[in-house]
Amino acid sequence: MDESQFAIYSKLNTKKQGADDLNGSLGIFVNKNITLVANKKCDPKVIQVFESLRPPLSYRQAGIFVYPLGFCLVVAVFVITERSYALRRGLTFPRKVEKALMSGEFPDKRWKKKSAAERIVFVATHEKPSPRSLLAYARLEVAALEQGLFLLEVVIAGAPLIGLLGTVTGLVRVFSAMPSTGGAGGTEIFSEGIALALLTTIMGLAIAIPALIGHSYLMRVVEKRAASLDWLSSRLIDAILPERSRSKGI
Repeated sequence: MDESQFAIYSKLNTKKQGADDLNGSLGIFVNKNITLVANKKCDPKVIQVFESLRPPLSYRQAGIFVYPLGFCLVVAVFVITERSYALRRGLTFPRKVEKALMSGEFPDKRWKKKSAAERIVFVATHEKPSPRSLLAYARLEVAALEQGLFLLEVVIAGAPLIGLLGTVTGLVRVFSAMPSTGGAGGTEIFSEGIALALLTTIMGLAIAIPALIGHSYLMRVVEKRAASLDWLSSRLIDAILPERSRSKGI
């Protein structure tokens, strides 16, 4: 570039390079992971452009907030995956139970305890509980369907708040550095603060929105399964415990 001679390295031992410069004709400038080596006659605009280079936005620029946000992401993925498997029809209200109730057949005592519906039937047919006890046990099975969903609620509320905290931290860093710095150093602090402010907000919302969708879907499935188990409990009371139901007014 005219009389300017320079080279840019991705990896360079600046101490060794400085020791090899016996006549002091080189200038060494470092910008994050790249190094500029130029002669003394190098156009200052080259150095200014080099120092203004910035890598593309990445999660690393979110600073320390990437760790709690990453934890929220792991929790959300784990809960959604685990509950999607646990709420499968075969583990909650199998079709064979539904067909038996639809046809009015007495529940088969040989059914195992693989699903919530089969466990309720097992308790009703083997332990001879009172109608009130059977309903209480059915409510326990319904409560077990919601296991872990409160963690999604925490992620939905917490991830945007962590992002907001990162936003405020980034803005504070920018405004606190502006009066005391200038030139390239001030520009670097300004860009890092803005990157922190924007990235944490984006990451927080990017985690919370899918978690909200997953939570809404899982809650809808839980409500559907709970209604099916309530229907099963009522049919069991009518079929297995008619005398107790009438005597206790249930």
